Amino acid sequence: MAIKVVNALKYLGLFSIVFFTIISCEKEIESIGVNLVNNNNFSTDKQITEVTAANKNIAKVPASGVSQYLLGVYSDNEFGTLKGSIVSQLNLPVIGDAYDYGTNYGIDSVLMIIPYQATKSAEKYTDGKPKFSIDSVFGDANIEFKLGIYELKTYLNTLDPVDPSKPAIYYSDKEFQKGDTPFYSGNFKVNANDTVAYVKRYMPNGITSYDIDTIKQTDLSPSIKIPLNENLIKQIFVDNAAGAEFQSLDNFQRYFRGFYIEAEALTSNNSHLVSLDMANAKTIIYYSKDEDEGATVDLNGNKINGELGVRTKHNFEFAFGTIKSNVLKRDDTAPHQSGEDRLYVQGAAGSIATIDLFKNEDINDLQKNNWLINDASLIFYVDQNAASNIAPEQLFIYNYEDNEQITDVMTEGLFAVGGLLEKDADGKPYRYVFKITDYISNLLSVNAPTDLEKKTIGIKVYNPSDTPLAIDDVKIREYSWTPKGVVLYGQDPSFGDKRVKLEISYTKINN
Repeated sequence: MAIKVVNALKYLGLFSIVFFTIISCEKEIESIGVNLVNNNNFSTDKQITEVTAANKNIAKVPASGVSQYLLGVYSDNEFGTLKGSIVSQLNLPVIGDAYDYGTNYGIDSVLMIIPYQATKSAEKYTDGKPKFSIDSVFGDANIEFKLGIYELKTYLNTLDPVDPSKPAIYYSDKEFQKGDTPFYSGNFKVNANDTVAYVKRYMPNGITSYDIDTIKQTDLSPSIKIPLNENLIKQIFVDNAAGAEFQSLDNFQRYFRGFYIEAEALTSNNSHLVSLDMANAKTIIYYSKDEDEGATVDLNGNKINGELGVRTKHNFEFAFGTIKSNVLKRDDTAPHQSGEDRLYVQGAAGSIATIDLFKNEDINDLQKNNWLINDASLIFYVDQNAASNIAPEQLFIYNYEDNEQITDVMTEGLFAVGGLLEKDADGKPYRYVFKITDYISNLLSVNAPTDLEKKTIGIKVYNPSDTPLAIDDVKIREYSWTPKGVVLYGQDPSFGDKRVKLEISYTKINN
């Protein structure tokens, strides 16, 4: 026991020596810091620099091979009207036997099924069924738009016709040809409860129903289920089933080039756009036919056992093909109700803002200041009086002239640069702040290039494809499928503290 006490006291003493040594060092360090600050060798200050901002429309963006496809019509007094339609190839069914409809066949129903992007709620309905909410709906989901399904008459190439070594890219402004007679035409709006479809199965007379199938996703998630014109389907998909058109995928996609899913406005009211899960879209032909189940007959054709001509249920599933594209049509005469002195930033082939820094100042004089840049923030305030209410959650900043990542995204990361939507105490969109300290530090360096065009930067709606994937991934991709938009204050002095500005905090060595 005595040995343990002595050891404890020894370690306590050693700890005390180390502890007071640390305290002593800290006091010395504090003193050094005070002397440095108080000797007037350094001073800190802030400068608010005016910028020149302008609007620029984006005529088109790549619209094939994207993560989201928009369907519907959105309109407001700030950004005008944006209409989203979809074109897509079809694939042949994956079947082991020949593509054949059998004896005494009859088409029971044809459904085009397009899953929503949906989130399952923790709550359930009173009958125990799950609740879902539809993701990525822009506008008023309660207002219908007109939906038409047509045969696509434009062949979708897999490879670029100009350079076959590259895959084909379809842009949002491309014009596609379509058939005259619709497979479907009707009013449409999103429906989070569209989880089940019922398919009646018919006898050969096409009148008497012998059964009803319940069609639903395995996870019960909602999807659009559009009934297609059975007579048109019969002409295209059934009457020629034994022909060469269905012997290979290439033959089939040249014969039937796909579907044109078109949205049209019904009224001038603000309808909606919805982003769809096109990767799992499909068209299913449900049909019945007669089959002999375990039947044997004698030489005279009389049944010995089993059943002759039993009505059986079947279906052929045509998944949507690899090549699909969004068709985005925009009203270029948007009223811009808030005024042309504002900045209008919208995704999905919308518009961006371009910013010229230090336009009214001699950048050479600023470089001679030899400042140590502590922080540089480019700040945009939202015009809360604007008619639009679809402000994006994040904007993105980049080098507009070179279409490259801005320095800070590569050195500090996208999160540090910011651009996230900030809201005020009432929960209204308030502002976006970009931290571009490294970019401004490089710009104001005495070794910086003097050509002012390199100071033009772009502000756009953030798209997931904007995030660099590697240290050398500096080029900005043109993809943009988020139709949200926001009206920002420009540089007009009448906006006061809400005008766009660059705030620079710096440390200066006093001579």
